[in-house]
Amino acid sequence: MTVTAGLAYVLIASYFVLERSLRKGEKARSLETKTADAGSSKLLLVDGAVGLLLAIAAPYLNAYHLGAWQNPLIGWMGVFVMLSGLALRYWAAKTLGEFYTRTLQITDGQKLVDATPYNLIRHPGYLGTLLLNAGAGLALMNAISFYVAGMAGLLSKMYRIHAEDKMLAAEFGESFEQYSGKTWRLIPYLY
Repeated sequence: MTVTAGLAYVLIASYFVLERSLRKGEKARSLETKTADAGSSKLLLVDGAVGLLLAIAAPYLNAYHLGAWQNPLIGWMGVFVMLSGLALRYWAAKTLGEFYTRTLQITDGQKLVDATPYNLIRHPGYLGTLLLNAGAGLALMNAISFYVAGMAGLLSKMYRIHAEDKMLAAEFGESFEQYSGKTWRLIPYLY
């Protein structure tokens, strides 16, 4: 196992510890979904499982030269991307505070959060997990893991973002319309 692969596994484990520690209260940790969730939580769960399976499979794929990258700089770049993604996910969750939940829901007393990083990107936490997943494929030095996890992650996040924006628009109306008019969904200048 390469050093970058070992670091990738440590960062993946750190993500799960971080996710558990940042969700405060029973409602934040609940897997109960409402209509607004539109199945997006289940889709993200499947996406996460695919990502984990690819992370486990990457060393075996590399051993058989299936998608293996040989340049160690790719692995180190992946570790940097993973750290960036983990930091962005943490920042986004801390900014949301008590409104950070596992499923799509409006909590009691919720307000529209537009503090940094939400003043530029509406869904920085999802961008953080995309960076974490993509970085893992790079750190594990496997193109198959990188591309499959990246595409699955992007498609599932786009679906989730659509459902979440619809829910927020229904709840916050004109305030959300103004907010969404001056922010990017996920990637500045692209989407």
